Amino acid sequence: MRVVSSFDLEPAIITFMKRKPIVYLICGFIGAGKTTFAKKLEEKTGAVRITKDEWSIRLIGNDPTIDGYEEWDHKIIGLSRDVAFQLAEKGIDVIIDEGFWGKEQRDEMRRRTGAIGAKAVMYYVETPIETIRERVVGRNNTLTKDSFKISREMLDNYLMYWQPPGEDEDYILASEVE
Repeated sequence: MRVVSSFDLEPAIITFMKRKPIVYLICGFIGAGKTTFAKKLEEKTGAVRITKDEWSIRLIGNDPTIDGYEEWDHKIIGLSRDVAFQLAEKGIDVIIDEGFWGKEQRDEMRRRTGAIGAKAVMYYVETPIETIRERVVGRNNTLTKDSFKISREMLDNYLMYWQPPGEDEDYILASEVE
């Protein structure tokens, strides 16, 4: 047996302790396949996956048209992000599977990640809108406990708020890594 003082750590442990945690940001529109991709990334990296939609469905259900849904959704976003950043601050890699529809939102997440000394890696799950429409309509026909009921009209309305990442943003196209 070898007794080691806390100041005589093995080089591998020191290297690990100095390593920046990674905050993976999963960007994409409704039905793009973000959660499917995030689950694969979780398996591959061992990072903790935080999927905001899973939290929302467990807490308030899968019908986003109910009264008060938007208010609760914003609270869940805040809470899930806080948990993700607490993990990253402790050196744990984390996957935030949320969508990140707007550039300002993505920029803020990168700033927040850098502020805690972590590295932000954004994956963009790009999917043609026709495929998204088919998936969302198909989900509505066979709604499961882990998916939202979203009408075609709601989907079209949500599209007005969607800002795909631009060329000035740093991201990895998810289809390039599969």
